[in-house]
Amino acid sequence: MGTGIRLGRIAGIEIRLQWSVVVIFLLIAWSLATVQFTPTPGVGTTASWVAAVIAALLYFGALLAHELGHALLAQRKGLEVESITLWVFGGVSRLKGEAEGPADEFRIAVIGPVVSLAVAAVFAGAGYLLATLGAPTLAVDVARWLALINLLLGVFNLLPAFPLDGGRVLRAGLWRRSKDRASATRTAAAVGRAFGISFVAGGVFLFVAGAPVNGLWFALLGWFLFGAARAEESHVLLAGALRDVRVAQVMTGHPTVVPTDLAVQDYVEQAMASRFTSFPVVDRSGAVVGLVTMRRVRAAMAGGDQHATVGQVAIPLAQVPVLSPYDTATQLVDRLQQAPDGRALVFDGGHLVGIVSPTDLQRMLDLALLRPRGDR
Repeated sequence: MGTGIRLGRIAGIEIRLQWSVVVIFLLIAWSLATVQFTPTPGVGTTASWVAAVIAALLYFGALLAHELGHALLAQRKGLEVESITLWVFGGVSRLKGEAEGPADEFRIAVIGPVVSLAVAAVFAGAGYLLATLGAPTLAVDVARWLALINLLLGVFNLLPAFPLDGGRVLRAGLWRRSKDRASATRTAAAVGRAFGISFVAGGVFLFVAGAPVNGLWFALLGWFLFGAARAEESHVLLAGALRDVRVAQVMTGHPTVVPTDLAVQDYVEQAMASRFTSFPVVDRSGAVVGLVTMRRVRAAMAGGDQHATVGQVAIPLAQVPVLSPYDTATQLVDRLQQAPDGRALVFDGGHLVGIVSPTDLQRMLDLALLRPRGDR
């Protein structure tokens, strides 16, 4: 979720916006302007559109407040929050690390819906006050719509459909009872997948029953819940299996390096001779300046650039994840999610000591999963 439009930082947390939000914003504004705030005597089309745009902006502001609730409480509990990304189904807070216990898990999960319900109460109060003071009907309608949508947002997120907030609350309860976070995650994820399937089935029913738009939204939401539950379960189980593993145990040590002026044609011979396809690239002084992979070379050759050098096609070092051999494998997994071509370099005291590829990580994961559960 690190892609998208960067909006800035709040409390040191990077705020991003996925491109899909722009489309959803326009759809919400169009729907409000043409259905919810339709022009009436004394209220023209322009006023309806202005109200719709303001309401849509405040809605996404409320989504951000919801996610900030999670993120700021997570910071207070000692977790590092890397970013918040607003997207088509709300927002995602990217945390480094996990809650230490079920109590922290519960508090971090439940604060988001609490914020949404509080925002709903504020707008409900504002709507009542505006109506009492005789404010324009359009202003009252905007406040009431925002109260309703935030109420729905808070209630919806309390559904026990992992990874929604309610699903995380469910996992916290299961975790507290079983003392096993991985087992709690598996159960909560199964419930989340069941909700996802139910939403897809409901969407199909609505589509057949003559409500194609609502049916499509339900189906998309169900697909999202099902996929997100599976992805979150995989991530947690992966982190648990690799919890005590260090990067030094995962990496391929003493990697072969290639000079920046090596032709991409000669890279092919180098790869065939060494059995590896990714190489750190060094300049004439021996300093590592990048990483060349087969995908980069293939793209260059397909583009007719057979005379390019690996230095010209390599990933710059600034874009390559760099770790220490003493970092944990879970840190490695987090860094590789954002890595170009899925590779990382390992340095110890400023010296290159290893390289990590998806194959290295998969091998270590396969071995880690063979250990008895009590050893994980």
